[in-house]
Amino acid sequence: MTFQSIAETVYEHTADEADSADLSFVVSGRFMQQLAVTLKPGRRMVGWASSVIAHDNGVILEDAGNEALVMACNVGGADSRVILSPGGSVGAFDLKQLAGRILLPQESFLAVGPGVRLRPYSQIKSLKTANRPAGLVLLQADGEGWVFTNASGEVSHIKLGAGEILAVRGSAIAALSATVVIERATEAHGVAADNKLNVAILRGPGNVWLQSSPAPTNTAQPGAKPGSPIVISFN
Repeated sequence: MTFQSIAETVYEHTADEADSADLSFVVSGRFMQQLAVTLKPGRRMVGWASSVIAHDNGVILEDAGNEALVMACNVGGADSRVILSPGGSVGAFDLKQLAGRILLPQESFLAVGPGVRLRPYSQIKSLKTANRPAGLVLLQADGEGWVFTNASGEVSHIKLGAGEILAVRGSAIAALSATVVIERATEAHGVAADNKLNVAILRGPGNVWLQSSPAPTNTAQPGAKPGSPIVISFN
């Protein structure tokens, strides 16, 4: 079966056959993007159940230990695809290129491939908004595989040097290097005492990815309890 999106291909990666944690995938579309991941026989990936819109016949979907997640397993004898449509912009992060670790807001999580461990990192209640009623709940992904995220609008990348400071609205954070420190904003940073804009201070070194618009309030995945921890670990 041949899969071809009529949308423009934005990014395409072909796996290194010698790397058991590598995946082949295609990201297509501009704003409402799709992610098509090719799984080798015996390979697995975990993602939001509601984002999986199609898969080849060799793939079965299994419980991933959380009611909002699903594990896609290729039990066939040939390469098989899993297609996800998160409703936003797809981010693809190779942990081998990021010192093996990245932080992401819980609602930004889309999927992970083999060789990735995902667990709760921190919860910053002071950054509570309508779309993040529990505050900014960060997950830590570490390992040597791929992490896929869902962002709202366009995504920009900012690299902070050691000690450099960036003031950002908490709802704009799409992903962070684990080396970036999140600090409470104060009047010394030019932020009003009431901090009605929910500004966070990010201190480098490290990488910051920002989404151009906050995620809408209806992006919570069906069956997912707000703020409930996500823990994933598999090979």
